[in-house]
Amino acid sequence: MILLLACQNSPRSSSGEVQVIFWHAMGGPLGEFLEDTLITEFNSTHPGIEVIPVSMGNYRALCQKILASVMAGDTPVVAQAYETWTSQLIRGDALIPLDSLMALDSPEVAERWNNDFFPVFQCNNTYDGRIYSFPFNKSVQALYYNVELMDSLGLQPPKTWEDYRSVLAALTVDGNNDGDLLDDCDRWGTAFTPSVGMFENLLIQRGGSLLNSDSTRTAFASQEGIDALQLLIDLIHTDGSARISSGYTHQNDFADGTVGIVQGSTVSLAFMGKNMERMEENGEDVFTLGIAPLPSDREQAVVIAGTNVILFKSDSVQVEAGWEFIKWFTEPRQQARWSAATGYIPATRTSMNYPEMQERFQECTGLKDVMLQVEYAQFEPQGTYWYDGRLFLSEAVEIALYGRMSAKEALERAADLADSELGSELD
Repeated sequence: MILLLACQNSPRSSSGEVQVIFWHAMGGPLGEFLEDTLITEFNSTHPGIEVIPVSMGNYRALCQKILASVMAGDTPVVAQAYETWTSQLIRGDALIPLDSLMALDSPEVAERWNNDFFPVFQCNNTYDGRIYSFPFNKSVQALYYNVELMDSLGLQPPKTWEDYRSVLAALTVDGNNDGDLLDDCDRWGTAFTPSVGMFENLLIQRGGSLLNSDSTRTAFASQEGIDALQLLIDLIHTDGSARISSGYTHQNDFADGTVGIVQGSTVSLAFMGKNMERMEENGEDVFTLGIAPLPSDREQAVVIAGTNVILFKSDSVQVEAGWEFIKWFTEPRQQARWSAATGYIPATRTSMNYPEMQERFQECTGLKDVMLQVEYAQFEPQGTYWYDGRLFLSEAVEIALYGRMSAKEALERAADLADSELGSELD
């Protein structure tokens, strides 16, 4: 039994390869491309290293598993992680600072980080001056629209949110004039699930922010925040051009023509494209799928979503092997392939010039402009308090959109709750 346990805890397999356990939450075609294409290729081109991917199914399970593994002293080597998790793991002294490995590596690694990675990713992965993670699966929001429908009405993808309201009004149709958009001949301008991300984009575009300048209190209950949330409320309850949906049903409604425009991440493109393919195979009418950047307000800004990749403290040979995988995965060519296959934003600018990306841009007009929103992107707070703070804000958005509180009341309530979390962490 002692020998068996020793083998299980060994950093090497029976064939002598260094094993790198990689916990992630990618599923479906995203997980298949990660595991069957990229990781398989890495293992075949890096003798002596075997990356072993383990999918946890979803982010909640991944978070719980990571925190439990730290408590048990039995962590993976590499894992996906949101910023709030990373902050907690840094406080628990569980991670390897990646800049310490960069300093020991060849100069081109630091050169690529400093001059090729998008600046928002550099900042997003830096904690108190130390680099603790690399970008993994990052996305931004976009507008998806029916090209033929928009053309038939003489409409263009909206550039501002006022344009957006006008376009939604023009797309909204009460086909039988019964005052109720529930019939087959009716069409909504848009539909969406209550989302923190939608609110955040509107907030920062109006010049607002999630936290104050020294990150000691929340700032989203400002007038900019109230106005941002009120716009979403007005689309539903004043204009009547939007409705609340659940899950991803709005994407299905968009595909069958009962919704004119939907907002989604860059990753949504692959899923909506597959929906179109299935409809075409079934003999159903399909349309040309258009994609455009989000409208802007006082300034251009978007909030990036998605996780980063972290490296745990473990056996030195596993740390070295895990770092080798992180470097390889974030090289421009791998990032171009990852982005083209999944819709995630590549970590580096030069990735945009690779054939895989150029081909994808030709297939989908507008995608390049959508992805280049990363040039003026921002990110959510990194502190562990934001894990709960984001939940409070999400609840506020939902409460307000369903009309149970005003925008001001809902945001102020969320701010009070989030400030309590923030205060306890600063103490």
